[in-house]
Amino acid sequence: MVTVEQWTVFRRSPEGGNPCPVVTDASALRPAEMQAIAAHYGHESAFVTGVSAAGVRLRSFVPQHEMRMCVHATIAAVTALLGAGAVQAGHTTVHTPSGEHRVSWGDGDSPEVTVEQHRPSFGPPELLGTEAMAALGLPEESIAAAAPIRIVSVSRPKLIVPVDDAEAVHAARPDFPALLELCRVLGATGAYVFAPHPDGRRDHFVARQFPVDAGFPEDPATGVAAAALAAYLADGLLPFEPAWARITIDQGDAMGRPSRLRAAALAGPTGITRTSVTGQAVRTGQDDLDLDAITRGRDLAEPELR
Repeated sequence: MVTVEQWTVFRRSPEGGNPCPVVTDASALRPAEMQAIAAHYGHESAFVTGVSAAGVRLRSFVPQHEMRMCVHATIAAVTALLGAGAVQAGHTTVHTPSGEHRVSWGDGDSPEVTVEQHRPSFGPPELLGTEAMAALGLPEESIAAAAPIRIVSVSRPKLIVPVDDAEAVHAARPDFPALLELCRVLGATGAYVFAPHPDGRRDHFVARQFPVDAGFPEDPATGVAAAALAAYLADGLLPFEPAWARITIDQGDAMGRPSRLRAAALAGPTGITRTSVTGQAVRTGQDDLDLDAITRGRDLAEPELR
């Protein structure tokens, strides 16, 4: 039997946020068993494989593969460890296949947690307006004229697609084979469609994420993509003194799971040097899962890492 805690991260209402099963003691689990647990629940799932003075060792899976990094799974796992007293100092280092990430949190029983990402890398502007809009099921004129489609990576590469308004974001009806093939060709792990929020605030956006081969078609809240979007928007903002570009993103409305993420990028004379995402996790339950039952008859080959 495996104890699985159930958490929801980034929720904007009681029915919102991104669900995340968490196993806080996964040191004895094989990677294929971790993937089987993620497939059983149908969500990104977090597995803590070690806690020490050096930090937290964490692996994250979706039903189809292992992820190099998952922000909301990191927030859920760290919050679970806080509740158990396994981490206490106000910050820790989380070790993932994408590298080390500094994680910090505030006070209280359900603190906000900030997960730092890597310095971003940018692909060239992609001249894909016609192809991208067709794959998203939107008219070509929906694409934002002054902003490029671009690959941005802060730990996993995302195809950032700007459109004119929130209506276009919510109207997207992707041709998933075409969209996923486009992402694969470009080396992206998902497409992130965004637009300014209707409230008119310059720092407020709406977005949707369509992941590649995750085992589900859409994500209600995507921290890695949110940090990539902050970097995308801050690119070219090169103040003499370093300055944070901070944004708020509403996601998940099209799925009936309203979510809100806060992301930031630190821009300075040498470019963007830091990115981060902040959110809160809420515990929703706990299961005792029969591992033999969910792995019986399943191919337990080593999962692919993406």
